[in-house]
Amino acid sequence: MRRLLALIPLLLPALVLAQATPPVITSAAPGKVAVTLYRDPDRGEDEINRDDPSSFALIAETRTIDLPPGVVTVRFEGVAGGIVPQSAILFGTDPRERNRDAALLSQKGLVDGFTGQSVILKRTDPATGKVTEERATIRSAADRLVLTTARGVEAVYCSGLKQTLIYPGAPAGLSAKPVLTMTTKDQPGGRVTITLAYIATGFDWDANYVATLADDGKSMQLLSWLTMASGDETSFIDATTSAVAGKINRSDETRDDTGRDALWEAQSLNKWASCWPSGTTTDGLDSGYPPPPPPPAPMSMAMEDYAGSDIIVTASKRMEALQEVPIAITAVSEALGDLKLYRIPVPVTVAAHSQKQVAFLNSGKVKGELVYRARVDEEPGDLEMLFRFQNRKLDGLGDPLPAGRAAVYQNSQWGRQLVGESTMRDKAMDEEVELVFGEPSNVSIDSDYTRADKGPWATTEVTINNANPFAVRLELEFPTGGYRTFKALPGKLISKPGKKVWAMTLAPGSTTKMSYRSADSDDLKKK
Repeated sequence: MRRLLALIPLLLPALVLAQATPPVITSAAPGKVAVTLYRDPDRGEDEINRDDPSSFALIAETRTIDLPPGVVTVRFEGVAGGIVPQSAILFGTDPRERNRDAALLSQKGLVDGFTGQSVILKRTDPATGKVTEERATIRSAADRLVLTTARGVEAVYCSGLKQTLIYPGAPAGLSAKPVLTMTTKDQPGGRVTITLAYIATGFDWDANYVATLADDGKSMQLLSWLTMASGDETSFIDATTSAVAGKINRSDETRDDTGRDALWEAQSLNKWASCWPSGTTTDGLDSGYPPPPPPPAPMSMAMEDYAGSDIIVTASKRMEALQEVPIAITAVSEALGDLKLYRIPVPVTVAAHSQKQVAFLNSGKVKGELVYRARVDEEPGDLEMLFRFQNRKLDGLGDPLPAGRAAVYQNSQWGRQLVGESTMRDKAMDEEVELVFGEPSNVSIDSDYTRADKGPWATTEVTINNANPFAVRLELEFPTGGYRTFKALPGKLISKPGKKVWAMTLAPGSTTKMSYRSADSDDLKKK
């Protein structure tokens, strides 16, 4: 009895530790998932980075799990690799703690898991080219992969030859999928349906427009495509997918991308030029560029390389064909506060490392006008062509237009041809839209600038030629409130924010002349 009483104090810490460690329940995959993509507002007019999309998505996963009563740790497998753990919210049971598990089935994870254990080293003999296998023990992988073999202690992946480690199995705790663990509060247990929502980096989306001008230049057909990009390693099958247009504010807490950094570190050993053997007769000599590191060695249990990106109709040279393709699915726009949400009406697979497109707008006839315009400094600048319309239902549109690139076509005697490319900024309903797409070939503008002998004023004579067999609208824009002051402008001007516009219709094959005076605004103040 005395011996039993003496053992009780020794057993108490183990019993307390066993009670303090909650059971682990694994949820292998979601039953349903919703993906909402946000566009990177800082990308501007640049294209989506296919290799590393620069924005994020809101992921909502619905899962059904069986929980024992009490405090439980739930392993959510198959979450996005770029998950921001602190953004995770759990609906259905109250979480107490959440962590992003970076211990993935990867090169670094395998090496760390088998440090101190025996593996098989498969490599090529540099003298004979013969492939050999030998028993080795992993000693360290902090700086370089160090093994103990029958030859002694050596750093592998530094010889420039193909070398492979073969492992006897997968270490416990490693997962082939990204994992988020959440510890619940004390709960009654049972089968529950929960929703896990979180922000994940590595996503982006863009808008692409295909416009076809009518022969008379008074209308155009407009087709719009929503391009979705995922740089994440996780595929979301049959997801409810949508995209949000507009700029949103994002807290600093959700900008933490350390989850992606940890994932990158787990997928590659640190094999740089410094890994190459040192202390040779050429040590210290400047050889220009260091030799390239050897390619990553294949591993019997390492993750497979990602498949090639699934690109669906993104090249501008295929835009013409796109407009002729019957559209089976079109995203539906919905109001989201001050923003706009485009929801795809059918489930869509947001595949890992892929891009996809779906139509979100198809207007057969948008009424507007074709304009030839030049902005004036001292003299008129280069002429540019643009199509101007009001984004309203009365003129055939009336939907918010997210920022994106546009390809403009027009029919000619040689068939349908690309006449230019343009950029669309975010445009709200009832706002004026201008698609600037190129320089005219049959309309020219010449000017003669003459400075007065005395005084600050100069006179500019302008000659405009229209060699087209049809009439065109021409506009000269004179900035107001700037460093240059204009006067003696002909006719009635149109006032717009920050400028006054001189406009006229040029008859076919006609030549028109006009003049104005201008002076430096600072010179006028000195007088």
